[in-house]
Amino acid sequence: MNDIQIHDLKAANEETLKEIFKINEGYNPFLGPLRSVDNLRDLVDKSNFSIFLTSKKQICAFVVCFREDSQYQSMNYKFFKKRFKRFFYVDRIGVVKGFKNKGLGTFIYSKIDDICLNKGLPICAEVNIVPINEESIKFHEKMGFSKVSEAYSNPEYGVRYYEKCM
Repeated sequence: MNDIQIHDLKAANEETLKEIFKINEGYNPFLGPLRSVDNLRDLVDKSNFSIFLTSKKQICAFVVCFREDSQYQSMNYKFFKKRFKRFFYVDRIGVVKGFKNKGLGTFIYSKIDDICLNKGLPICAEVNIVPINEESIKFHEKMGFSKVSEAYSNPEYGVRYYEKCM
């Protein structure tokens, strides 16, 4: 994976946004559905750090993140906003199936770690526990995240909140 290129998702063209949208929707129910490319564009515009990765010009992964001063209104983001004055929230990350288990998630989180270490920011994320996303739970725990709480909005949806203090 020596040919990985990093791109600013805020500068992405319509074709790229459509592809990122499809990747996001493929992770349903683990990533919140966006309903349209326009909703993705709005989310990215509000974000503080959003990138996508390519390998040989093919999109292989993306991430969308927020800081504490965002206008983002998700219940999970608000959980961390109540806990911290300053933080870095990973809202969503997706890796294309053919690129899974090749270190791309670790690569993305290493970039986030660099940002947060320099600024002394905790990294915050949530992972589904209903329905359970075992792969993401194992990944976040391997990356040094600690469980801090769980929340259930209904019997079909529950998340575990994770933090990594830098």
